Amino acid sequence: MTGIPPWLPSRRQFLGWSGAAAGGAVVLGGVPSRAVAAAADRPALAVRASGVPADPWAMADRIVAETVRPRFPDRHFDITDYGAVGDGEHDCSQAFAAAIAGCATRGGGHVVVPPGRFLTGAIHLLSRVDLHVMAGGTIAFRTDQDAYLPVVYTRDGGIECMNYSPFVYAYGQHDIAVTGEGTLDGQASDQYWWPWTGNSSYGWVPGDPTGAADATLLAQMAADGVPVSQRVFGAGHYLRPQFIQPYRCQNVLISGITTTNTPNWQMNPVLCTNVTVENVTASSLGPNNDGCDPECCDYVVITGCTFNAGDDCIAVKAGKDADGRRVNVPCQNIVIQNCEFLAGHGMVTIGSEMTGGVRYLFARDSRVDSLTLSDGLRLKTNSQRGGFIEYVYVKNIKAETLTDAGVSVNFYYGSGPGYGYNPVVHDIHVDRLWVGTTVYPVYLVGYSDDPVETVTLRDCIFDTATRSSVAQHVGDLTFSDVYVNNIQATPPQPYATLAAAYNNAGAGTASVPGNLDGHGRYYTSDSLASAGLSPGAAVMFAGHTFTWPDVAAGSDDNVACADEVALLSGSGSALGFLGCGTNGSQSGTLYVSYSDGTSASATLAFTDWWDDAASSGDQLVSSAKSSGGRTVGVYYQSIALNSAKTVQSVELPSNANLHIFAAAIV
Repeated sequence: MTGIPPWLPSRRQFLGWSGAAAGGAVVLGGVPSRAVAAAADRPALAVRASGVPADPWAMADRIVAETVRPRFPDRHFDITDYGAVGDGEHDCSQAFAAAIAGCATRGGGHVVVPPGRFLTGAIHLLSRVDLHVMAGGTIAFRTDQDAYLPVVYTRDGGIECMNYSPFVYAYGQHDIAVTGEGTLDGQASDQYWWPWTGNSSYGWVPGDPTGAADATLLAQMAADGVPVSQRVFGAGHYLRPQFIQPYRCQNVLISGITTTNTPNWQMNPVLCTNVTVENVTASSLGPNNDGCDPECCDYVVITGCTFNAGDDCIAVKAGKDADGRRVNVPCQNIVIQNCEFLAGHGMVTIGSEMTGGVRYLFARDSRVDSLTLSDGLRLKTNSQRGGFIEYVYVKNIKAETLTDAGVSVNFYYGSGPGYGYNPVVHDIHVDRLWVGTTVYPVYLVGYSDDPVETVTLRDCIFDTATRSSVAQHVGDLTFSDVYVNNIQATPPQPYATLAAAYNNAGAGTASVPGNLDGHGRYYTSDSLASAGLSPGAAVMFAGHTFTWPDVAAGSDDNVACADEVALLSGSGSALGFLGCGTNGSQSGTLYVSYSDGTSASATLAFTDWWDDAASSGDQLVSSAKSSGGRTVGVYYQSIALNSAKTVQSVELPSNANLHIFAAAIV
């Protein structure tokens, strides 16, 4: 089953949805005294006692309907009336501040940025103020760091601190907005802000300062319980601020604008209730330039947006590690719909800063029109985070190309097990996902003592996948009408041992023959035994100790390789194999996964068993006889390992003419 299925939206339909979302970008009218209380008054969403939504997509519809939008009086305050000059040179910071203060003092309205390029420092919004950037208008943010002082209460990487002000900021306000068809240009570049990453790809050169030491210091402060008021960074430090960050606000709207050249995450509402992000073009390809990162928020709707991001397009977050446990607020009741995703890492990502927990996320009716986006649904965490991810629902997604996986859950992001705060991840449901080309259809990796639980894929199509799905330490994984490479797929199951993956009888006798090469030929068991390869025998070769398959003649005793994943634990400098090729000398790509979540690939090659002389960079271990009396060979081959890491599993090549009898680490 290949090709685009009929249930996916056409581009015309998609653009229609996006356009429809534009209606009512800003609601005009009286001051919304009732709106602030509306969230507290709304009835609870319908979930069963277990927490499972009674009807997931009806719940999503309710979230959209009940997310309170800000309302603004029909009053307008043009920044040029306060001295702003749109030539891109005059500093308009005071004009922005005066217009916002004047608007708030008169009960609210719209602070209007007309066509032109207006240079400014940090903009701080107040309640009932809509910052409206007209078509042709650009807010260009100053490149000197002093323009973002004094420090404010903010976050860096999910940890609260006092740092440079986000470029557009609000704290503890209600009914605020940034709207219009204009542009917000952070003017970050390889010269300003981005070099603080310490990455030479973004302008850093040896000797320049970076934020690495400050990030480590902040994490330690949080772990030590240092009060936020004493976690002071800003001048003399190198933590890049976020671009647009409403903090502890209610009824937030970001609509219609374009963001570009941002120093860090593009939009990052934190601890907010009722957030609507609609028809925004988030287009910034710098380091960590996530598109939209709602963090510890309740009732969030992201609709009709286009994301062209230097990192995750959307990343739902909930605090990090010790500080996330201190604040302990989840991000929940989130709907993502009718969006277009271009460059980026994950389309919809959760984590890795998710310590407070993420629940009830719904993503639907969206498209990936890119050749560079890595993952569709991407969940990333580790045992330092703790927290939970639960009740995630995805449907009607089309992705032309993904460079990693359609669905990815990785417990090894940044670190691995053993830190005492295992995450809980369960109830991840994907319905009607179509992917043209990907590496993995599904990549799910939990812990042996903390598996990923309850993952379902239904009516999903992966036209071309270059590697098999991976599922390690996953409980209750269900595929229903899932097709990979035009073949109906079943959930991947790693084999507990290499022997558990045996699928070919390579040795036999006249009464119980094998069939090594598909032509009825096999090693004779007697000749193997004479060469020291009897069932269960220890085979010493090249520093390895192998165990020859301990099975009876005519039984499966080797793997005819077809992407099998077998668990294999240990550390060493090399992974050795006993095996052979059939129907000619053979080779294929083998993948080793380490316990820290990393992996490495290598070529595994074996000489044809029919030759009895190594010719593929392998070594002859023993000669034996074929069922026809020919002298044939069993071969040894090895691949290098990272000796500082622990092997967790091995994915065998996709070549059924490569046969493996035994493996060992030395």
